[in-house]
Amino acid sequence: MADSALGAAAQWDDVTGAPLNDAARSILEEAKATIAKSSAASSKSSSKAVISEDAARAILAAIPDVDLATGEHKYVQVIISVKGAPKGVSKPIVTSTAGLMYHPDMYDAAMKKLKPLGITGRVVGGGRINLDHGAKTASVWGYSKSFGRVEGCNERSAEIIGRFHPDYRVTWSDDGY
Repeated sequence: MADSALGAAAQWDDVTGAPLNDAARSILEEAKATIAKSSAASSKSSSKAVISEDAARAILAAIPDVDLATGEHKYVQVIISVKGAPKGVSKPIVTSTAGLMYHPDMYDAAMKKLKPLGITGRVVGGGRINLDHGAKTASVWGYSKSFGRVEGCNERSAEIIGRFHPDYRVTWSDDGY
């Protein structure tokens, strides 16, 4: 369980992934609000950037594309961008944190690290991953009950992991939970 800005530990339904308390609802509402803001911003044609494209790309380049805990965990794929950067300057990251059991908690943990850097994030989806550094393998499958099944998310996440770990054997599937 992740501690939210409300101070309480977020609690999630093990079967449905639904939030069970205000702390969990707050995390999920923030993630969904970010998705809505991103959709609204992409429909506006005249947003003015306050940071140059080169500066935004340099900031994004300093953030690893992959930040995964070793072993089997849930993961999320997040599209990150720099606040005030030109439209379209973004990149996907794949992240998981040991000890967290729910996809919204994974998103919340990632954003707690990135927001102080001026980074915004929009969760794309998630699933499960098994990362074995010894065997140099990564397997991606399933989906997030909280964020829903997102076609192509596991395949794109596997591609991102494969680019980050080019000597690993990375597989993916949309099967399972």
